Amino acid sequence: MLLGVKAPVSQPRIISPDQVKGWFALLFTHATVTGRIDAALMDQHKISFSTVEILCWLLETEPQSVRVLSGELVSVSPTRASRLVQNLIDAGHLQRGADQGDGRVSLISFTESGRHFAETVRRTFEDSVKRYFVDPLDDDDIAAITRIWAKLENAEGPS
Repeated sequence: MLLGVKAPVSQPRIISPDQVKGWFALLFTHATVTGRIDAALMDQHKISFSTVEILCWLLETEPQSVRVLSGELVSVSPTRASRLVQNLIDAGHLQRGADQGDGRVSLISFTESGRHFAETVRRTFEDSVKRYFVDPLDDDDIAAITRIWAKLENAEGPS
């Protein structure tokens, strides 16, 4: 068994048992690390990992339309992004404004208190990533993960 990860008992026919274990190790790692980060964010700020992703993107690209923002997100579908943005507006962290170039488009930006909140959340997020992802690994591990991700990202997808 690889790192305590349990793979299904069935015998794989196309890929090897070690490849099955590798796949489930990837899934287990993702679920474990993001779950720990999500728990820290929920505990300290009462918001989810997905909400933090929106706040972090906006800190880099404000103001932004929800449509463009949702295209950048990894953990959030466009429909869910719209709901999360509305929750952040309702909480007073974000505000809608008109796009000066196209009045049909509304742009999302921070309120003054929302920017402070987002900066605080970002620090918690980065501390959690460091604690649950960076600290347990060494530089070679991080380089290997980055190299592996580049291979998977560039793999041919569906036609």
